[in-house]
Amino acid sequence: MKVLFVIVLIHINYRISGLEHVDRLVSEKEDNVQKKIKRVNVKDGEFTNRIVLTTTREDDPLLWFNKKYHRYEYIGQFWIGETKYITAQLRQTKTKEVLSTLREDPDVNVLRQNLENGDVSPSMKVDKAWADGYSGMGITIAVLDDGLQTDHLDLAANVDTVSDKDFYDYDDDPRHEGGNSHGTECSGLIGAVKDNNICVVGVAFSCTLIGIRILGDSALLDSDEAQALNHYISKIDIYSNSWGPGELTGFEEPGPITKVALQNGVTNGRNGKGSIYIWAAGNGGTADNCNADGYANSIYTVAITGVQIGKNAWYSEVCAPALAAAYGGSEDDRFMTTTTTASGCKTEGVQGTSYAAPIATGIAALTLEANPNLTWRDIQHLIVFTSNRNGFNDTYSEWSINGANKEFSQVLGFGLLDAEAMVKYGKHWVTVPIQQTCRSYTSSPALSTNTSASDSITITSGDCSSLNYLEHVLAHITFSYTGFRGVTQLYLVSPSGTRSHLLHYRYNDAVDNEPAGTLIWTFMSVHFWKENPIGSWSLEISSYINDIITVSLDSWSLTLYGTSVDPWPSTEATTSAILSESTTQDIITTNELKNEVSTEPTTQSTITVQTTKVTSASTTQSSTIFQTIEHQTDITTFVPTSRDITETTLMHTTQTATPRHTKEKVITSTMATFNDTNGTIISRGVGVFITIISIAGVVFVTYATK
Repeated sequence: MKVLFVIVLIHINYRISGLEHVDRLVSEKEDNVQKKIKRVNVKDGEFTNRIVLTTTREDDPLLWFNKKYHRYEYIGQFWIGETKYITAQLRQTKTKEVLSTLREDPDVNVLRQNLENGDVSPSMKVDKAWADGYSGMGITIAVLDDGLQTDHLDLAANVDTVSDKDFYDYDDDPRHEGGNSHGTECSGLIGAVKDNNICVVGVAFSCTLIGIRILGDSALLDSDEAQALNHYISKIDIYSNSWGPGELTGFEEPGPITKVALQNGVTNGRNGKGSIYIWAAGNGGTADNCNADGYANSIYTVAITGVQIGKNAWYSEVCAPALAAAYGGSEDDRFMTTTTTASGCKTEGVQGTSYAAPIATGIAALTLEANPNLTWRDIQHLIVFTSNRNGFNDTYSEWSINGANKEFSQVLGFGLLDAEAMVKYGKHWVTVPIQQTCRSYTSSPALSTNTSASDSITITSGDCSSLNYLEHVLAHITFSYTGFRGVTQLYLVSPSGTRSHLLHYRYNDAVDNEPAGTLIWTFMSVHFWKENPIGSWSLEISSYINDIITVSLDSWSLTLYGTSVDPWPSTEATTSAILSESTTQDIITTNELKNEVSTEPTTQSTITVQTTKVTSASTTQSSTIFQTIEHQTDITTFVPTSRDITETTLMHTTQTATPRHTKEKVITSTMATFNDTNGTIISRGVGVFITIISIAGVVFVTYATK
């Protein structure tokens, strides 16, 4: 049987040499992007000598693969759900590598904040959740990053060294010899030990940490990424991810196997309750849009952005998929402190959604401790239900109220996370109803404009008879442009009038994509949460460069997710339960919490395959946490299958990732810096002149009318 291998050719972008006909691109300063943050950057476009294929042969590939395919050498195999994958590599002495064209980001000085003292206002109330007796006990968290110093004095007591994994070097030690510290820094914010007088206290200071190394200097395989996200899915509760595609330009998404792994995680993880995937939303500032990040805009992940005192953090992106925000540090106000390699403690260089996401991970762990029966969708609903504006300003646009009377921001989602509310409401939370899905028809308006235009899709009760309360909304859009892709803007408006900014002007993406082209992409928004979907939906498309660049809406459709009945509990009933509990005891132990949870999770809309969860006594010592061995997603593990012989090659490309922490202030290009500065000076001068004339006119009119 033949196996087909598809090699993906590398497209190397080039920077345009002149923009005389679109002066706005070079003369307009992006005030909110004076600095740039680094998150672990997923690079694509590197050639690899590896292949991944599926097979249903039940005999050991060690016995047949190399004999059948002489040009390839068998490496191993792994499972994602019920599908078995084989990895192999070309037999050749040298592999040509094409360097990624993505730019490195320079370093930055960051900020510091003491979460335990609760001295930042408004507070995320982590200390109040601690006071209620929650510390993450019994919750296992995997940190997928560039490594973890497992013997760090402030982490070692909480690290499970039996279950950790290095998918980058293919061994069982997640420590990186080069001393990369990003993963260790993220881990400290999650699970650093309390009361040891060392460095910092993690939000979930009694949790179990598992280090999973997937990041390094070269590309990341789709298959390795998928295995990491499904590593011990019956044992790991939360996967914390502070990495993703590069900032400011491009549209990048997970590979096909990784997409399957994410869906498999929420379907089969935690014995059918679903794994929780927390994701850093990105650090491109308001000149970037996280909807171009296929990891953050997945319905299976929880995208978390960052705040600084009083407003969104300077690095926070416009982000319709973002559910909420957490303090991630900012050089503009406060600094964070966390663990670092060489058993160190870091007080500088700690800012970005890379650090907001671990805070959210810790809060999710406290919530799962309060109620271990919460599903992956319960956690998302709780975040929407309990987060709020708390006086934060959105520097990109005004806050809005959706059709379900929930306030939201185009940058900050539903607002600041509230740990106290999460655990209190989470403890009594009734599992949300079964997820319903509704798909619209596809509209193909072939609508072209060099200003703005819109098209509509009508959803009737007959189309979505079982969906009355929305969760995620996916917009599958194909659009074309005569040049400079980043000038294309897309806005989705619901029947309730809620307007979500799916895509806005991105300077770098315009400069990096000058030629005319077409993009097919799935955008996601959470801004319509709990609205009724019935009625007319409109999609607006516009060109940021009016009268010069033409953009076309070729086709679009919607996929709606939600429930048939109200997923949220009665506020009065829930508040009554919380008040009743507080009168009987101040702190409830973990065992009592488990006994009081009476609601079993309902079946999700996807097919659930039950797995066996390993349960053992909770402890902070890594040597006694897991006593039972289960199948791992190790590529060398052989699990037979009885299906007929079929082999299909899936991919032949790789990606690399970059941590989402901030770097020093930079301007995106030399030409842009020069022209932006001059343009700003001239525009400000003209502005001052116009202001003076206006004031004089007002004075004249005032006296003339007296």
